[in-house]
Amino acid sequence: MASQSKGLQFNLPQAHAQEKTFYEAGKRIFFMRGGTHDFSCASCHGEDGKRIRLQDLPNLTKNPGDGIGFAAWPAYRVSNGQMWSMQLRLNDCYRQQRFPFPEFGSDALTALSTYRA
Repeated sequence: MASQSKGLQFNLPQAHAQEKTFYEAGKRIFFMRGGTHDFSCASCHGEDGKRIRLQDLPNLTKNPGDGIGFAAWPAYRVSNGQMWSMQLRLNDCYRQQRFPFPEFGSDALTALSTYRA
């Protein structure tokens, strides 16, 4: 991990075949569209200037893992007065997209986190 002015940058290893497999699976999940609204992660986080409820959404396709959308978690959510982990944040995104959300610690969430980091 190297400290940057914008936040932290994660350099996850990709030497092991399983790491590469999870990275590729996470990339597919990030761009996979579905649910009742035909959304993907990239629908909200795939271009500059997107907002939801007056909140700027980071473009996570430009520089995944740069600290804006990944290293900032866990974080305190003022809206519900709780500390949220990255997995809880991802599950909330799935809920908002009307997707069934993966179980905590599932391969899908691990793959998505690996791609984003």
